[in-house]
Formats: sequence, structure tokens, C-alpha cells
Amino acid sequence: MELDPQVLESIDRKLSVLVALEAYRLVRDMTITEGAPILRRLGMTPSEIADVFETSAATVSVQISKAKKRRSK
Repeated sequence: MELDPQVLESIDRKLSVLVALEAYRLVRDMTITEGAPILRRLGMTPSEIADVFETSAATVSVQISKAKKRRSK
């Protein structure tokens, strides 16, 4: 049985909203410096994280890179 592509797209959009809401709840009291690395470890892309923090994917990538450097010291 093949699912209708429109149905799959609708499901994907709804799941994306749920993921974003849960991500926001997890990091709502954190700065991007604190929250971005956590969301990245949970599998979110820099673009998805940027949506949560209302910033750019480039900014998120910089924060994640800085966090990696801090952890390696």
C-alpha cells in the first residue's frame, strides 16, 4: 500500500512542528551558547536549531564549534 505524497507531506510538517515545540521547551531558559550544542547532540540540524533560537544556521554552527572546542580542552 502506497501512501499519498500529500498525506506524507502533511504528516512531515506536523511532526516538524512537534519537534520544534519540544526543542523550544527544552532550551527555552538557555542561551544559544548553552542550548545549541544540546539540540545538535539530539540530532537537530543547525537550520532547525536556528529556527528555535530565531537566528541563522551560521550563528548556530559557530556556537556549536565553540562548544566543541571548550569540551576538548
